[in-house]
Amino acid sequence: MVGIVVVSHSRLLAEGVAELATQMTQGKANIAIAAGVDDPENPIGTDAIAVMGAIEQVCDQDGAVVLMDLGSALLSTEMALELLDDEIRDKVALVSAPIVEGTMAASVAAAAGLSIEAVIAEASSALDVKKEHLGEENAPQAVNVVPELADDVNALSFEWDVKNPHGIHARPAAAIVGCLAPFSCDMYLEKAGQRVSAKSLNSIAKLGVRCDESITFYASGSDAQQALEAFIGLANDHFGEAEQVAKGVTAQEVLEEAPTISNDIEGALAGISVNGGIVTAPAVIFTQEMPVVPSRPFTDIQQEVAKLKHAVADVKQHLEAQAKLPHGDIFAAHAMMLADPEIAAQAEAKVSAELIAEQAWMDVMMSLAAQYQAADSQYMREREADVYDICRQVMLSLTGEKPKAITIAEPSVLLARDLMPSDVAGLDKSKVVAICLTEGGKTSHSAILARAMGIPAIVKVQSCLEQVKVGDIITVDGFSGLLWFAPTQAIQEELNSKRHEWLAAQEIALQHAQSQAVTQDGTTIHALANIGGPEDVEAAITNGAEGVGLFRTEFLFQESAELPTEDEQYIVYKEIAAAFGDKPITIRSLDVGGDKPLAAYPMPEEENPFLGQRGVRLCLKHEALFETQLRAILRAYEEQPNIQLMIPMIATVAEVKAVKALITKQCEKLGISESTLPVGIMIEVPAAVFNADALAEEVDFFSIGTNDLTQYVMAADRGNTEVAELVNYFEPAVIKAIELTIQSANRAGISVSMCGEMAGDVKATELLIGLGLRKFSASSTLIPELKQKVRSLDFALA
Repeated sequence: MVGIVVVSHSRLLAEGVAELATQMTQGKANIAIAAGVDDPENPIGTDAIAVMGAIEQVCDQDGAVVLMDLGSALLSTEMALELLDDEIRDKVALVSAPIVEGTMAASVAAAAGLSIEAVIAEASSALDVKKEHLGEENAPQAVNVVPELADDVNALSFEWDVKNPHGIHARPAAAIVGCLAPFSCDMYLEKAGQRVSAKSLNSIAKLGVRCDESITFYASGSDAQQALEAFIGLANDHFGEAEQVAKGVTAQEVLEEAPTISNDIEGALAGISVNGGIVTAPAVIFTQEMPVVPSRPFTDIQQEVAKLKHAVADVKQHLEAQAKLPHGDIFAAHAMMLADPEIAAQAEAKVSAELIAEQAWMDVMMSLAAQYQAADSQYMREREADVYDICRQVMLSLTGEKPKAITIAEPSVLLARDLMPSDVAGLDKSKVVAICLTEGGKTSHSAILARAMGIPAIVKVQSCLEQVKVGDIITVDGFSGLLWFAPTQAIQEELNSKRHEWLAAQEIALQHAQSQAVTQDGTTIHALANIGGPEDVEAAITNGAEGVGLFRTEFLFQESAELPTEDEQYIVYKEIAAAFGDKPITIRSLDVGGDKPLAAYPMPEEENPFLGQRGVRLCLKHEALFETQLRAILRAYEEQPNIQLMIPMIATVAEVKAVKALITKQCEKLGISESTLPVGIMIEVPAAVFNADALAEEVDFFSIGTNDLTQYVMAADRGNTEVAELVNYFEPAVIKAIELTIQSANRAGISVSMCGEMAGDVKATELLIGLGLRKFSASSTLIPELKQKVRSLDFALA
């Protein structure tokens, strides 16, 4: 197999490129990197000896292809060639292809077993698809690396209607190339008369196959039948995306732009509904500008990089604090995006080219935002706002400017071009009674936060900033997506009537919040609250929580530079439990790790923290940290028997037994003969689903954490916007994991609840009750609506 060598000034950049290529080829490519220099003070550079070693590592009888980033990388590579033996040197080819696209194309071709000439051709044409899509003139044509298919009456063919939501994009194309690699026959894919090699990633991508389009596979040669059968098998699996296809997403849903908005309604402007509700109030207009890159001299590379790193760390710390709030996953995702090593490497590379830190950061982030804006998927295009938000926050830190605050004196409708999640999180809900944006989208993170806060909101309302002035009395109809600035008296009366109905429904839900949620056929459902500390107790009780299904204890550990003492924890646990009387309080033991570090308890960074020392794994490794919390919980339980303990990140029975042994040990230290403290576990790791029967024999209850369970089942980091569309708890695989867990709990006679975001989603309520779930734990503000939804269901009619 042809080896691939990546030579870069930045080790982080090279590792990122190699990781992406490895994923694209499912680990089949033989890739080595030579990047950076061994100088902690100035690690940017290349080393000829390292390049030589990388080439020797991957070069076999098929040769090796080397891709380089900047000019001096070429010089180092040429020097490395001079140091190599003639036998190896003659098999090495240097290509001028762009390091990212070129490496992807070359790796896929190499993994497919193509010759070095074909690998070079693929790498050299790596930009063709992008150039053609952008309409650049003189874009060179991709090289066909397989001879033209002759008019062979014996050629086999297979036609397939593509149902992949995003068509044949990079991953399905890579799957096709990898699947067909073992076969020597001539193979092609054809769409609408255009025929390309089925062994060429670039060529397949250039077909631009979209959802609901038809393709035909041709094979001719000695092993054509086997190749045809392999392709048919892959097609029936929808090229590795069967689960996405199972959701039933249509091409129209994936590719559609914002819905056609008609503005021929007299006295109103039309947009898209984000959150229902009708509000009439004066208008307030808000603008938040990106800080300007300062005009200052370049200092030196070390100082500029240090300045940038300090700003990024400052914003990351702030985002991690926000991640502890309700719907904090959005800010956790921003923190993960900010920690992307490729972004850091690109920014540092620009600093090395003597750009000041502010300009380097702005260039990298605006380029990233443009990539999102150019995406086919509406969902991915809406992530541009997240990039812009992160960019702005770091620029504020770099320049020392203060963010513009949204200050509103009276209840008002907030108008803006767009709002960033950081803007929405700081809104005073008593003053901002509705939101109207000229941009944004239904799935933007600011929209998600608006829904979570219960604020009526509409987006894509063109020209509202031109037609509405500060102080104008306007009406936002969040149900219809309309902004009324000059309604007739009759229309205003109709809007007032709809508003009264909406408020009455909310009031009814709140009035009945303290009542039990029972379906019309008599099934009782328990609604509990997710809380983060004492400050959340009042809202939970007011909204009808029947206890606490998830008390996140991380806030006690993350709020200060010192670990909380046993007494401090004991007081908090006891007081919260006392506030709920005899209602159950589920305390989750410390759930931190490499992805959620503690300032007071530094831990080494991990390459993949989500699969590392998290939750119970970290607690069992650092028993002193865990034992202090266990003693505090046991002491509180002695006085408040409504307390129960929940352990996160459990995967094996051995972990449960280890926790129970520690509890017994702490009981002895406290002089407690034997504790009856109920101990349960979170089901959020696939292994726990498969081990559920055995785990149920060891614990008193299960709680399904759908946020982490979804990301682990789908192998999609919920903080990574590149795979955000996979992080969907309605995926059939996730639903099946939930069903299996409930069945195991029922067989063992233990209770099972759900505490992830899905529990508060009324679109999922009927499905979950149908699966047998009877306990839901959600954000306090969602409980009244959740209970009302339960009361509307009648399973006797199902």
